[in-house]
Amino acid sequence: MNFQLRRKLSIIALIIVIIAAMWLLMKGVSSASKSTPSEKLSAPTQSDILNQAVDYVEKIEHFALQTFNAQQVLVQFIKAKYFYQFKNAPTLLIDPKVTTFDQQGQEKITLSSKRAHYLDNGKLKFMDKVDIASSDGITHKIQTQELLVDTDTGELSSQQQVTYLGEGAKIVAQGMYMKSRANKLKLLGDTSIDKGEGKKFLTKDLYVEQINHQKHYYSNQHTTYLTANNSIDAQGIDMNMQTNITQLLGWVKILQQSGATIRAKNLTLNHSKGAEIYHTKEKIHYQSSAADIQANRMHYDAVQQIIKLSGGVVGRYE
Repeated sequence: MNFQLRRKLSIIALIIVIIAAMWLLMKGVSSASKSTPSEKLSAPTQSDILNQAVDYVEKIEHFALQTFNAQQVLVQFIKAKYFYQFKNAPTLLIDPKVTTFDQQGQEKITLSSKRAHYLDNGKLKFMDKVDIASSDGITHKIQTQELLVDTDTGELSSQQQVTYLGEGAKIVAQGMYMKSRANKLKLLGDTSIDKGEGKKFLTKDLYVEQINHQKHYYSNQHTTYLTANNSIDAQGIDMNMQTNITQLLGWVKILQQSGATIRAKNLTLNHSKGAEIYHTKEKIHYQSSAADIQANRMHYDAVQQIIKLSGGVVGRYE
């Protein structure tokens, strides 16, 4: 093979190598540009958090901190698996657990989560899922983007959307507030209580409290109860989650799917054993396109759609 032919073949091979390299480069750029927003913005995992903690100025394993009041009584105990202090970022606690104590030094509540920030003002900011357990056996499971714990007063608060996982219900509110020593939690703003199977309560400023070892939710704000067949408006609500008995308080108006209305007062809803029974011993007024009836008592099976009126029944039919 003469020199000129070998030279031409070498030039052709070089051109092929350059083209192949450019094609691979363009393919790599194209693949990167096609990555989805969720791939770029996915939430950091626990491993990511630890990997990012390489620029800390101080690290403590098995961190523990006790806080005492002026009378030298223990009021709070903070511990965490890891403590990371940064130069230009909030202090990070991994697997934090905070226990508060009453004035006699007895445990009140314990908060635990995967991570929290220890802020410069002394407050703790829990993120994501937070479990709250009291010494008398009450537990609260909360999910929110931000839950602040005041280490001086023991107050818990959030101005972010809060999801509260209750007994047989999922509750979503616009925020929350709790005094750890009072063991009463308030879900703030518009609040939705989803009981499943298309049953939902809409209310506002809902309290979560335990009385006589039975957790119940209550509010004195306007409440609407929605089902597949009825819409019920009331002036307040009191729910006993152990017995599945709900009281709709004050003046109550039931709007049936047929268009008929029932006006009553202090309506009791029995959801035990899969039932859907409404009853009241207050005077009721039933109105439909064909009837206008007043009575002293009502028993309404909402599943069977059977209403029993009794006690001084007076009616007019058209």
